[in-house]
Amino acid sequence: MSLFQAIVLSFVQGISEFLPISSSGHLNLAQHFFGLTPSLTFDIFLNTATLLSVLVFFRTQLKFFIANFTQIIIGSIPAGIVGMLFKDQIETIFSDIYLLPLFFLITATFVFSTRYLKSINRKITYKQAFLIGLFQMLAILPGVSRSGSTIFAGLLMGLSPLTAFNFSFSLFIPASFGALILGFKDILGQNIIQPTYLAAFVVTFLVGLISLGLLRRLLINHHLWLFGVYVLAISIISFFLI
Repeated sequence: MSLFQAIVLSFVQGISEFLPISSSGHLNLAQHFFGLTPSLTFDIFLNTATLLSVLVFFRTQLKFFIANFTQIIIGSIPAGIVGMLFKDQIETIFSDIYLLPLFFLITATFVFSTRYLKSINRKITYKQAFLIGLFQMLAILPGVSRSGSTIFAGLLMGLSPLTAFNFSFSLFIPASFGALILGFKDILGQNIIQPTYLAAFVVTFLVGLISLGLLRRLLINHHLWLFGVYVLAISIISFFLI
């Protein structure tokens, strides 16, 4: 992988990890057009940079995290179980570029539907946390946006946009740590201590911070559904190009 390819992929990751358009799907597409084999290990490596972005961005939200700690644990269970039991199958799906149009279509449906959801400023129950966790579990599939599916689920259950945003990225933290732990051995085998990988990590972190701020503004202003139109277009385009 050249430095140019790594920087492009890091921009793709930093932008698409938080915006509801699926970072894994866009990374797979970008790697496909670069002639690279889609890699779950590289995806996890860049995901670690976006995890750092979340920790920095939400450093003032510790009170929310503590108040909803039990709900966060409950919401993390589905993705954790699937990640541990089906790691090999997930890697196989990641390498199958031909499934991306279908998974993008799922994301488009979720995100566009947020246009019609009415929000109520309510607290997160254990049941709601688990159901949102089931939607996060779907995001293990490349092309299914984690932020899009969990924010959609939160809004569907009547959470306010800001609460859905905060809870979605509270779930992101244990999910990312879990993916890092499961893929740590493979990441070490990639010899990541080199300028190309380190540059990609820094760019992903910085772009991720900007994307988080943009997503929060769009969600509060009820413009999230616009990304559903974009992902639908990507689904159709990728169906004909792949």
